[in-house]
Amino acid sequence: MADSKRFIDNGDSTITDTKKNLMWTKTDSMIELKKWVNYQDSVDWVRVLNENEYVGYSDWRLPTRDEMSGLYDESFSNSDKFGKLIHISDLFTKGCGFSVIAKMIDGRFRTWVLNLRDGEYTNPDGLWTLTEAARAVRTIVEND
Repeated sequence: MADSKRFIDNGDSTITDTKKNLMWTKTDSMIELKKWVNYQDSVDWVRVLNENEYVGYSDWRLPTRDEMSGLYDESFSNSDKFGKLIHISDLFTKGCGFSVIAKMIDGRFRTWVLNLRDGEYTNPDGLWTLTEAARAVRTIVEND
């Protein structure tokens, strides 16, 4: 069962994960760009967030596999862009992509993709042929 107080809506287009001490964007690249993205597109999307100091911060990044694992909980109900069930907190904006791209695995031209419908991870070939969604995250520091 999900911890109902784990995620907090900050009221500024971000969600805090109190267990992992992370701040997530409430929307994802699917909602913002209205298209699926490959790895380079997802990196570029995060770069633009930082250049524009999205909600006052310039340290947004793609999540690690471990960080994005905290998003999925089978007891959560939300809906993706197709109206299908995904298992992330309903505090995140409905209509997002059904997947999340992780940052590149250190030293390898590979990444992880988390499917929010079933919680399965894939480690696909071809960073530039991916068609997924990205969600930006940042680590909360004490001064926030």
